[in-house]
Amino acid sequence: MAEESDGIAEAFEGQLRVLVTAAGQVGERIARAREDALRRAQAASEREARELRTRFEAEQRTARTEYADVYRSDWWERSTPEQIGRTYQTTRAWAQDDPEAARAEERMREELRTRYGVDPADTGADAAAVRTAVERAEQERAQADAERQRSAVENVEAQQLLTQADQQDRLAEQERAAAEYEPDPEERTRAQADADERTVSAGAAREDSAATYDSSERRASTAAELESKGIDQEVIATRMRADVSQAKPATAAVAAGGPAKAPKARKARGRGVQVQRNEQSR
Repeated sequence: MAEESDGIAEAFEGQLRVLVTAAGQVGERIARAREDALRRAQAASEREARELRTRFEAEQRTARTEYADVYRSDWWERSTPEQIGRTYQTTRAWAQDDPEAARAEERMREELRTRYGVDPADTGADAAAVRTAVERAEQERAQADAERQRSAVENVEAQQLLTQADQQDRLAEQERAAAEYEPDPEERTRAQADADERTVSAGAAREDSAATYDSSERRASTAAELESKGIDQEVIATRMRADVSQAKPATAAVAAGGPAKAPKARKARGRGVQVQRNEQSR
């Protein structure tokens, strides 16, 4: 008498059929979108085209690390339908441009047929379920694109803060050098206090820059780690949005007083100047 199935294997296979079908469609859309974007960039300017190609090359290197897993038996044994679907989507997205992706896609087709009896060319998946899966994948892709753009903006802001910090340090050095030759004690004290303020401002800008870099890179790293564990993409997106809302924007560091000012430093400077003046008047 045949053993009754607990339904787990059937559910796994059914979900896999849906997700592989959706992944194939989304991967093809990604490939077409990439071609269209490069074509538009080339029509706009060589610089834009070069920058876009550089970005795509970086994405391709990242993709290669992902679909390299498909040759490992242990990856197949522990992967969820979602993980298999995402990797198949990646291979489909790059198959036309990268021979390694084409080979990985073919390997996935073989494994899917052998292990699960699923033919990616004709999975027999429910059409309505596939449409839902495609819509969800497109939403996740849009969220990922938005996160990449946000990280790029933060990196630019961080670099701007570093530039401001360097400028403040140079000005502080100039003011200290000038103070050494200032005959008026009050003016010399004021110049030294201004230099100290600029040094504090430079330090604050560097701290904000480091925090901004950390914010974008940490979120990207955290998202990748959560995804590797098979955690739902919607859950990951919610986690990342919460991280962003709690983070201090880099622009907040300069919005109130401009790049050369730090409110706390100004207040401290006022006290320092007054104390030194009092001491001189005694």
